[in-house]
Amino acid sequence: MTSDANPRFFDLVGNVRAMRRLKPDPVPRDLLFKVLEAGVQAPSGMNTQPWSFVVLEEPESKAWFAERYKAAIESRFGVLQVPEDDSKAARQGRALRYQIDHLHEFPVLLLVAGKRDWPFKVPPEERVGQAPPNYGAVYPCVQNILLACRAVGLGAALTTMHQVFEDELHERFGIPEDYGVVVTMPIGYPMGRFGPVTRRPAREITYFESWGRLES
Repeated sequence: MTSDANPRFFDLVGNVRAMRRLKPDPVPRDLLFKVLEAGVQAPSGMNTQPWSFVVLEEPESKAWFAERYKAAIESRFGVLQVPEDDSKAARQGRALRYQIDHLHEFPVLLLVAGKRDWPFKVPPEERVGQAPPNYGAVYPCVQNILLACRAVGLGAALTTMHQVFEDELHERFGIPEDYGVVVTMPIGYPMGRFGPVTRRPAREITYFESWGRLES
């Protein structure tokens, strides 16, 4: 099969970037479920489908999350200082600053939770306390959601900063102990434009038979 057999797909995956400036306009429930349905089509080992979602749309819920999200970032990195120039780092910083300041206004905050499951490398006698979520099974679901958002014109971004206050998150929203929150995704209509991403070419990071051995 040639590389141009499905150009729409390859155009799509090269055009999915984190969109951190979102309009407050509501996302129709049917459209949200269309995106989530794409997520649950992801593969998982033994078809366990170990994901569940918590959707935050109410102002009080989003404000609660946004307050703790901002505090978590500042507890780790301090108050974000963004340069005024037009460098890539400055543009990214301004986008993150906007997300921090306006997260409570975004129409949807999606919590993607995963069933806890000990990795095979941890022997049974060392399985003390809570197992981590099954990240390897949940992230394909997350990627499907990102692709689906882009396909229908929605912007989205990933954050894992919820880990700083995850115990509070579980209590506030009734998330059972046998699940862990894997990512949080603000979703909404983007204020900016989509555009192609810049990534290192696969040929530069793909090794054959041993590490460091590039294609001959």
